[in-house]
Amino acid sequence: MATVAPAPKTVNEAESKLLESALTLFSEKGYEGTSIREIIEGAGVTRPVLYYYFENKEDLFRRLVEIKFTEFTNQIEAIKSSVPTCADRLKAIIRKEFVIAERSPETVRLILQVFFSLPQQGPRLDKTRLAHARFRLLEDIMRDGLERNELSGGDAQSLALVFLGIMDMHIMAKSNRPETRLTPDLADGLVDLFLAGAGFREAPVTALVSPYTFG
Repeated sequence: MATVAPAPKTVNEAESKLLESALTLFSEKGYEGTSIREIIEGAGVTRPVLYYYFENKEDLFRRLVEIKFTEFTNQIEAIKSSVPTCADRLKAIIRKEFVIAERSPETVRLILQVFFSLPQQGPRLDKTRLAHARFRLLEDIMRDGLERNELSGGDAQSLALVFLGIMDMHIMAKSNRPETRLTPDLADGLVDLFLAGAGFREAPVTALVSPYTFG
């Protein structure tokens, strides 16, 4: 009986496998410590297939990082468009990002590498553009909350920075202590804690002004 050859992989499948392999390796070994050979072996494809989709390792790394950041920003944009109140928006955002941290710790480690590596390490990336896209959406949500008298105590930038600090520090801690769990209850509790200080008051206890300028 003749052996039936397996159906060829679709273009998208091969590219997806390369990105998945690269994510695993870059997150574990870093950019410099990962070779093209390891990536293609992990993906189960040949070297010409990789070069069909990507110019080189640097292009693959850059594309991977941009894809992950786009996923984050699209997720926040969808919540901003579909959830009506500031409190519910913030709870939906932190829950979603906690789910990503639980399901894909590799993604968290990759993002941490991008932002905390030395400037001379790894490919050149427009880190400011990538980070600002996410930050701007949070800033818009805070500004909307201030305008609707759902928030007080600071300007939109300062409140966005405080909220991101609360959320991102928990995600970063998870990358070092994988046995911990970022649960929905924790997410809701952190938002409630944030709102205990930043919820609307006629006479807020603080009037924070962001010390940073985001162009």
